[in-house]
Amino acid sequence: MALLLKPLRCPHCQQPIDKALLRRHGQLQTFLKRKPFPCPHCEKKAVFPEKADTTVSMGIFLSVILAPLFHLWDVNFIDAKHLFGLGIAVIIAGVMTQKLDKA
Repeated sequence: MALLLKPLRCPHCQQPIDKALLRRHGQLQTFLKRKPFPCPHCEKKAVFPEKADTTVSMGIFLSVILAPLFHLWDVNFIDAKHLFGLGIAVIIAGVMTQKLDKA
């Protein structure tokens, strides 16, 4: 499932594309399956690559799952607050690097 947290820009025309726009044009399922879809603005093909949301997913894993578990287990080699902060930083980096590719 694509973790789309901000509108992405078309690699051809640089116009923003979000899930609502894709839903209106009937392209949301194609986008979610990570297959090439026509841009609603310029009709050229774009694709949301597999690697696009891996960083965001890892940040969510660190901050939502591992940080509370480390706090519960009282792990000594890293503080749970630092792990949570690291997870948030990874999420921000992932969101900033998400982009569509030309198909």
